[in-house]
Amino acid sequence: MWSEKFTYLALMLGSLFFPLLLSFDKNVRFVQYFKPLAVAIVIPGMFFIVWDVLFTHLGYWQFNEAYTLGWRIFKLPLEEWMFFIVIPFCSIFIYKVFQFYFPNLQFNKQLRIFYFSVALLFSLIAIFNFEKYYSFITLLGVAFMLFFVLLEKSFLPHLTYFSIAFVVSCLPMLLVNGVLTAMPVVSYNSNYFSNIRLYSIPIEDFSYFFLLLLMNVFVFEKATLLFLRRK
Repeated sequence: MWSEKFTYLALMLGSLFFPLLLSFDKNVRFVQYFKPLAVAIVIPGMFFIVWDVLFTHLGYWQFNEAYTLGWRIFKLPLEEWMFFIVIPFCSIFIYKVFQFYFPNLQFNKQLRIFYFSVALLFSLIAIFNFEKYYSFITLLGVAFMLFFVLLEKSFLPHLTYFSIAFVVSCLPMLLVNGVLTAMPVVSYNSNYFSNIRLYSIPIEDFSYFFLLLLMNVFVFEKATLLFLRRK
């Protein structure tokens, strides 16, 4: 019999099902990238788990026991730990699929200008929203990471594919986060957020997801290159 306690777990397993199944497709063969993928999941994952534990402890958000299994590590539900494996796995899978089927997409210098502008804009918005601590921290985090990758010339050819993967990944993200925030599996403390929402999803979740995916893809490309050199 279905129990509400399986809600978050079902979202994670449902998200993982098709990307994992298609990882063994003879064309894309995503399975061959599992080693650099593991690195790309673990390194940013450690950063974001510390982030999650800290902000949960500070009361920025809380998890509803009714929709989780109840097993917690450092106050985070088991399903939240799964989030940092499942979502990067699915997003990088999308990233590699576009690289495989559209191999000739060129880096557009205008994209670099666009992201520099976004980084500057986010920095300014963060400064003028200092009292909304989570909005401030998330926007500054995105701005810093953007400046960092834009100055890393070896990553620039991957920026077009990252951008496509982010936009496409936002579609399932809307579904997953929509359920998480509508039920709610996760509830947010409005004192620390801008309270601007798309449906039930705080706008900061999109910045957070952008930062997570950008770190995942950046580390993935660096790890892929490292493993190739070792062959």
